[in-house]
Amino acid sequence: MGLALVVGRAGALSAQRSGAAGSGLGYQPPSIRITRENARVSNYLHELAGPGAIVGVVGGGLLQELRQHDAPGGLGGEIGQRATQHVAEVSVRHGLAALMHRSTDYHYQFCDCHGLGPRIGHAAVQAFTDRRDDGSLAFSVPRLAGSYAGSFAGMAWEHDRSAGGVALGTTLSFGLSALFNIGRELSGIGRPH
Repeated sequence: MGLALVVGRAGALSAQRSGAAGSGLGYQPPSIRITRENARVSNYLHELAGPGAIVGVVGGGLLQELRQHDAPGGLGGEIGQRATQHVAEVSVRHGLAALMHRSTDYHYQFCDCHGLGPRIGHAAVQAFTDRRDDGSLAFSVPRLAGSYAGSFAGMAWEHDRSAGGVALGTTLSFGLSALFNIGRELSGIGRPH
């Protein structure tokens, strides 16, 4: 769906450009303005098909194939499953974030608070929240919906998994994310100096 929007938009821009270019010698190309929408589309495309995404999909498929030599779809099936999950997750997450005016920047923000309890609470909350346009925190509907969409999209390739098993696995992944955040907060790994 996202790819169709990008291709349609590129075609419209191409048609505008070719019509304008033939209108005369004094043609000045329009200046490029960076807006929130441009940045959002750029971030979406980068996360969808950037080098990190390609390495993640292909590398993950290769590692899974090496672990399970007898997988029904082989390497192509593993890569296809991971690509399907990735496209569904990123598209749903970015689409909902745009509609809800939420950030898709999920880099961990260290706590400026003091004491063990507040730091653990901060780390756990970061796994389930994102930032609104005004900077305040909100429950991350885009992140959760994207994760579940990606997991359920993968069921098209894994016929032996149940919907309940997929939902449970996705839910547990959020718990693991919270635990990872707590470990990161308490260890200080990655904290800017």
